[in-house]
Amino acid sequence: MLKIILLGLGVQSTALYLMSSMGMLPKADMAIFVDTGKEGTGTYQYLHFLQNWQACNNGLPLTVLAGKNLYQDLLHPSYSERPTSIPAFTYSPDGTIGMLRRQCTSEYKIKVMDDYIRDTIYGLPKYARRPETELWYGITTDEIERLSIPREAWKVNCYPFAGYYTTHGGATEALLWARPMSRQDVIHWYVLRELPVPPKSACVFCPYQSDASWARRKKLFPEDFAAAVAVDKAIRNSTRAGVLYPVFLHRSCKPLESVEFDSRGDKDWGECSGTCHV
Repeated sequence: MLKIILLGLGVQSTALYLMSSMGMLPKADMAIFVDTGKEGTGTYQYLHFLQNWQACNNGLPLTVLAGKNLYQDLLHPSYSERPTSIPAFTYSPDGTIGMLRRQCTSEYKIKVMDDYIRDTIYGLPKYARRPETELWYGITTDEIERLSIPREAWKVNCYPFAGYYTTHGGATEALLWARPMSRQDVIHWYVLRELPVPPKSACVFCPYQSDASWARRKKLFPEDFAAAVAVDKAIRNSTRAGVLYPVFLHRSCKPLESVEFDSRGDKDWGECSGTCHV
């Protein structure tokens, strides 16, 4: 069965890649990173490091998919005519703050990866069923609630750091070769081996960010923050897509450029499911 690491270039999934390449976990066949167009500068810098490491250390094959660009789509004028894909915030006249349904993960991450596996890896026609395939996620023991049951019968979701795998039928079984670790354990693993710890990976405009994250981005990576501000402005009026009220990236429902971030607020707003890859 083909084994694919779903690489998000964050702490956990990158550790899966490194450990598997080093022989500390079973050898996966490859790793896939789906680039939605505007990850943080630090993430792209780490991707460059990892590609160099792979070349020098006979690391697992690493594929970067960059065919579908969410950032460009959000800025394109025609995007206002379709539902906003990101889980942005809305503000109604009565003061109620809502959150739009997230579609970006399925459309710009999962579908892109699934199509590549079908079209390029297996060379199958559009509606053909793929062979059963192991997909490795970097979910750790402290995030075990993020384990998910695959929607497609061909997928087997493997969680080496959590110790389980799940199948389409709903079975959750112990993964016998797993290496259960918490996120802090994984970070300690990097430090012991004098490897750089990846920054948290996410699109620069992702609404699932803490104030501390926004403040850090604004201070250290002004170009990334400017890109987020551009998206924030572009999605404000989404009435043609059926969104009646103004749309914002920040939970305060204020224009991002005018928000005074509380750098002590280190808790992310909302909880990603883990399917963005971690």
